Amino acid sequence: QEQSVALVDLASGEIVAQTGIGFEPNTVRYDPLNNVVYAAGLNSDGLVVLEGDTLEIRKGYGLGAGVLDIDFDGETGRIFATHPSISSVSVMQLSEEQARTLPLPRPPLAIVYNSVSRNVLITTRSDDSLGVLVVNSENGEVLALLRSGVNPEDIDLNLATQRAVVLNSGSTDLTAFIRKADIETIQTIGLNWRPTRIALSSDGQRAYVTSRDSNHLQVANLETGELEAVYDLEDAPLGIHYLPSKEGPAVLVSEAGEPQLRWLQLPEIQPGQMAAVTPRLDKGSAAGRVVDLAGNAVEDGVIRLKSIGRITPDLQLNLLPDGSFIIPNLPTGRYLADITVPGFPTVSSQIQVRAGFVSSTTIQLPPGRPPEDSVGIGVIPDMESFSDDLAAHVHSALQEQAGDRPVELLIGPIGVWEEFRQLAPLAEGLDIIDRDNRFTSDLERLKVIGNSLGLRYIVLTHMDISREFSRRGNPFLNLAIRYFVPQLPVNIPDFTPNELRSRGVMIVVDLQEDNPGDLAGYYEAFGKDQVGGDRIFEDAAAGLFRRQAEKMAPDLLEQWEEEGAPFS
Repeated sequence: QEQSVALVDLASGEIVAQTGIGFEPNTVRYDPLNNVVYAAGLNSDGLVVLEGDTLEIRKGYGLGAGVLDIDFDGETGRIFATHPSISSVSVMQLSEEQARTLPLPRPPLAIVYNSVSRNVLITTRSDDSLGVLVVNSENGEVLALLRSGVNPEDIDLNLATQRAVVLNSGSTDLTAFIRKADIETIQTIGLNWRPTRIALSSDGQRAYVTSRDSNHLQVANLETGELEAVYDLEDAPLGIHYLPSKEGPAVLVSEAGEPQLRWLQLPEIQPGQMAAVTPRLDKGSAAGRVVDLAGNAVEDGVIRLKSIGRITPDLQLNLLPDGSFIIPNLPTGRYLADITVPGFPTVSSQIQVRAGFVSSTTIQLPPGRPPEDSVGIGVIPDMESFSDDLAAHVHSALQEQAGDRPVELLIGPIGVWEEFRQLAPLAEGLDIIDRDNRFTSDLERLKVIGNSLGLRYIVLTHMDISREFSRRGNPFLNLAIRYFVPQLPVNIPDFTPNELRSRGVMIVVDLQEDNPGDLAGYYEAFGKDQVGGDRIFEDAAAGLFRRQAEKMAPDLLEQWEEEGAPFS
């Protein structure tokens, strides 16, 4: 969702590098021979190549459709990408700028390259059980169809044993087969929960399968053909990678529910044993960013971290200039973070640190009282016709009379002021005063806006319009009618706009002094144009209403001055 690729140090949990790529990368692969990273997504017709150490973008390829899966041949520098929407596979060469397309008889899903046979295995969306294609990677020729279960979404291959394992999400099982010298050995292993992604152990004897919908990790023993173990995970386990350590088998799992990486050290188990997961690391990291109500990063502040439920020293550090912070090597558990930023009240937030990954959060500051020297004025119209014109004229008049006091038109005829854009939803549907002309609880929404922009006053404008119509007969039309039908005494009304009336309202809110229930500063002005019987069209009527709004602005400000306006 951040449309970026990140490089994570698994020892510390720190994000070493992160690069925005402009689309959501649903598949990312690392090529160790060429030290590059390949990234692509279903919602982008392209693939990017990034440097392995820095994640700097090295090059990009324009493709014909979105990409579901990637694999590569490191020795020749070839990259393969599946396109389900156009039933084809793209083949790219690192030394070349263009990709070539291999059409397929069925929509491809997952792909894996076999460097021994120099073919690719591709799972496909199909109605029959022959869901795996063996394709010549050079010319796209389909060499064989292999049996699978229903909806073979993922595939992995162990080069040493030449065992390929297909994950069938539709039939909730996996299919393992070894194909040597035109002889196939096929086995099917049932799973307890609908599978999502698969990874094979280094020796090819076990398949580790995530189940996103049920929060489980399932382990299938490919030698015995049995489901060997089940582990409980936490929140929507998705991607998985076999990553053994000195202590034994281990896997790295990405959990999508609460975005995190989990490094799991798996104990030695006996067939049929159901084991619990033991995290490999007992420490994690806390990271985050502090923003104001407008979503802008704060530039100065302090974060204090205190553990909840254990006795550990409190930690304190300054926020970085972009409002971010990162605290590595924290014992797992819950922490209370107190954020102190000049001009805002202290805000507290809980952070859950989990073993082996970075807990990231965004902390938004609450509205604080504006500084005592805030003197700015913001003008906001409602949604009625010509209210924005009245706001624009009030804004211009205020700029002339307010001297050095800053005056901003937050919403005007030409749109929303850029700094107000993220706060604009707070001004939608305001019901600021009740029938007794007292402020309602919606006043707090205006205080959030004013405090975030450093304003002392907010001026709201509203304009009502009404039209009377001429009902006098049109003499030319009546004469023509009588000429053709002399015996019919008709008098056809003109029904053209004749009298244009308007009422302008201005409500002034003092953000430091006014509170819900207080009487509102409420001012009115009126406009009228007696057009007569001449025909007037809609654009002409609109021009007269805008002229009325222009004449109202000085009258409204004069009333405010009489009540003690701060600039009078």
